[in-house]
Amino acid sequence: MIVVHRLVRLLVVLLAVTFLSYVLLNLLPGDPVTQILGLSATEEARAQVRQELGLDQPLLVRYLDWLGGLVTGDFGHSSITRLPVAAELAERLPVTLELLVAAQVIALGLAIPVGVAAARRAGRALDQALTALSFALLSTPVFVLGVLLILVFAVTWRIVPATGWTPISLDLGWNLTSVILPAITLGCGQLAVYARLLRTDLIATLQEDYITLARARGLAPRRILWRHALRPSAITLITAVGLNLGALIGGAVIIETLFGLPGVGRLIVDSIFSRDYLSVQGGVVLISVGYVAVNVAVDLVYAAVDPRIRRA
Repeated sequence: MIVVHRLVRLLVVLLAVTFLSYVLLNLLPGDPVTQILGLSATEEARAQVRQELGLDQPLLVRYLDWLGGLVTGDFGHSSITRLPVAAELAERLPVTLELLVAAQVIALGLAIPVGVAAARRAGRALDQALTALSFALLSTPVFVLGVLLILVFAVTWRIVPATGWTPISLDLGWNLTSVILPAITLGCGQLAVYARLLRTDLIATLQEDYITLARARGLAPRRILWRHALRPSAITLITAVGLNLGALIGGAVIIETLFGLPGVGRLIVDSIFSRDYLSVQGGVVLISVGYVAVNVAVDLVYAAVDPRIRRA
């Protein structure tokens, strides 16, 4: 039942998001016809292009036409490149997905040991140092951190490229060097959030009665921590992973622009400046579907981790 409810919610969210974004895009100043033809175009040429793009139709009619095409998998055509939007998104999606996955792997891979270490030594020097580092990462804007990493690792030490992208199909090694710096930049903020949440939950869990009983039975502290305390403490962390996806996607737009990555985020930014409405709409749909799908997956993981949620 939980999957059915989530799918219904997915459809409602998609309709609301796509309609609002369609309306807001059309309220932006500027004319897409001028972007295509320039200021010197004749009125006849402008009227012809406006008709070809359907801009002479009312806003609601254009939206319903676009929605009807979306049901059949037709995202429309870019008004700038005249290429199918679906094809452009398919070409750029692997870049964004690899960036998001790499950032989450880095964030979770570092946050779990950092959060566990801080919880085990709560109030001590290590905990205070990790807390200070977390606050420093949280208070640093992502683009500032990105510029700092470029200056250190790309300009000064020259061990990774500052910008550009190499697909996995061409060269795995160069692909990793092109994704590592953007992924670290994007994942650092999430790392700090995850580590702080896990630390707080672990400290509370370690004070539960069943943990005291486990200690009284003589179980090793390491076993108590990793087998009996970490699992219930991971609920909040799982929630944060799902909810933070939206922030991660928003950060990916900045990161892809800063590091020159040809992903969906950069396509959306370029399309907004060129008033390419259908390309922006296609990107919004893709991001919305991904965001809701991840949250559905998080709910399913909840049920697997905590039997009380499965029985609710």
